[in-house]
Amino acid sequence: MTSWSNLGYDVAGHILAFLPLADHHRFSAVCHNWRWVAKHKHCSPCAQLPWLVMRQEASGVRRKFFNLTENREYYIDIPLLYEQYCYGSSYGWLFVVDHKFKGRLLNPFTSELYELPEFPKMEAKMYPSRIFKAILSDDPSVKSDFTVVFLYALDMQAVFWRPGDSAWTYIRCIQGTIKDAVFFQGRLYVVYSMGFIYTIKLGPKPTARLAGPRGLPLMGACYLVDFMDELLLVHRSLKFIGGMEDRHLLTKKFDVHKVDLKGKRMSPCTDLGDYAIFLGVSSPVVVDSRQFQGCKRNSIYFTDVCIKLSAREYGLDDLGVYDMKEGIVEPYYPPEIFQPLNEPPIWLTPNCNRL
Repeated sequence: MTSWSNLGYDVAGHILAFLPLADHHRFSAVCHNWRWVAKHKHCSPCAQLPWLVMRQEASGVRRKFFNLTENREYYIDIPLLYEQYCYGSSYGWLFVVDHKFKGRLLNPFTSELYELPEFPKMEAKMYPSRIFKAILSDDPSVKSDFTVVFLYALDMQAVFWRPGDSAWTYIRCIQGTIKDAVFFQGRLYVVYSMGFIYTIKLGPKPTARLAGPRGLPLMGACYLVDFMDELLLVHRSLKFIGGMEDRHLLTKKFDVHKVDLKGKRMSPCTDLGDYAIFLGVSSPVVVDSRQFQGCKRNSIYFTDVCIKLSAREYGLDDLGVYDMKEGIVEPYYPPEIFQPLNEPPIWLTPNCNRL
């Protein structure tokens, strides 16, 4: 009878393809042969819920990750993340900047990276409030011709870069502050604080065109989401709690609208069906809750995006899952989370593909 450790390369690789990322590592720890298969059989883990990228240990060595599927924390040693600030993720890639303002696009699970052009010089303490989101047009593991877009908070600008470019190209703002951006059906869309949605034609001199209806002025946070080939505008209402000494913000509710780009109309969306949306400083992730045990349908999972002094005392307490039907927020992670003030938790969908 053949021993499990002597399974053929193709058979073991076929089994590996059905396992989530955490089980890939467990698989490789079984024996020498399985470890060899895990190392050389380049197959992406099966579909899984996003992980949360948490704080770096005080020693500066390991990163804390939270696996939502297993409801379990992991401390992983990823040298390329040492002393790096994380500013979001897209397609399983992290956008990181070091203390010398050098930016990188990094896949933490394959160690692939792209060096980004130099950012404007400024005091390190200003970076947390300056960069608030970064997105990708495509998965660099699948397509080499991709675009990176960074959104800036203080000067209300956005910049983009493509492989081969020597510098960032600025995108001029039209209607106040850019609140969010998304690549939808091959085009870049941005939403401004006054509720206007524009599409941006990228090039040496980017141009903007009004693409959607004017909504209401957007207070709080908002997100553009590619939801099953429909464009959604999600508004996150915040509320103040506490007194003058400990005042801080918590999420009150979410309002979702479908954007009709052809008719330039918006209509309320009160039901996401069996789907769940994951929102934060990362690119939105849409998942089918039926594929994942414990994932709540018709819900929005969100992370704390407000970098505040009260985080020292309360931790990052604005993490939860919003039930669209009941209109309530429930926790999915204990609130006793203490995170560096300049780095909110980040949703990351593990990606082990290679170009």
